[in-house]
Amino acid sequence: MIELLIYPLIGILSGFLAGFFGVGGGLVLVPALHFLYTQMGYSDEISIPIALGTALACIVINSLSAIPVHHRNKNISWTNFYKLFAGIAFGAILGAFISVGAEKDLFKKVFALFIFLISLRMFFKMKSVEGHVNIPIIQAVPFGGFVGTVSTTFAIGGGIFIGPFLKFMGENMKRAAGTSVACTLPVGLIGSGTYIYLGLGTNGLPDYSIGYVNYLSLLCIVIFSSFSSRFGAYMTQQVNEKVFQTLYALQLVPIFLYWFFA
Repeated sequence: MIELLIYPLIGILSGFLAGFFGVGGGLVLVPALHFLYTQMGYSDEISIPIALGTALACIVINSLSAIPVHHRNKNISWTNFYKLFAGIAFGAILGAFISVGAEKDLFKKVFALFIFLISLRMFFKMKSVEGHVNIPIIQAVPFGGFVGTVSTTFAIGGGIFIGPFLKFMGENMKRAAGTSVACTLPVGLIGSGTYIYLGLGTNGLPDYSIGYVNYLSLLCIVIFSSFSSRFGAYMTQQVNEKVFQTLYALQLVPIFLYWFFA
């Protein structure tokens, strides 16, 4: 059973990345689950949406585990979170509909392009600040809608967009990452719920699936990710800001390569 060997590895790695970078863990979960389901003989028509839906469900657990650590270290801007949430809620539903109906080969290449652009942006130095930023609602709501749509389309939690956005607006990197973690919670909840709905009645799904969420994979992964996400959130406080930003960019490169050649 190859999945019994893969689940602990992807659980630990995705949980750590979720807590450390605020990216939700979907960057690792989606390609890992896609690889697992294709090795089990499922086509992209099944393996992609169920990897997305299951990853979003895992993101819920990862974020719930990491949020208290970031909150305790005052690394979450709840004011900006509520503004972004207004847009995220609508976009998260729209994104699931887009991904389920998308042509799968095109989907993989577009996903790879998104990852590449975000990684490239994070390699460039952005000015570090100490103050807290209050994002205008006229900017936060539309951007939240964009994040919600793209996040559930690709099951990436939203952190790879929210972190750089808050940094660009003037927030320090660690506080941007902490706020990103908080934003992955509604993305995961709304997105996974929508994938469950869209997958109901679909034939040929793996055993132990509810719609496009496989609860066996979910359970096996979160057993490990719930602990490693807390450790990742703790480690965020221990890393130099410049090193943190470089690591943030580097962790996206292998994900881009996987989806580009998948």
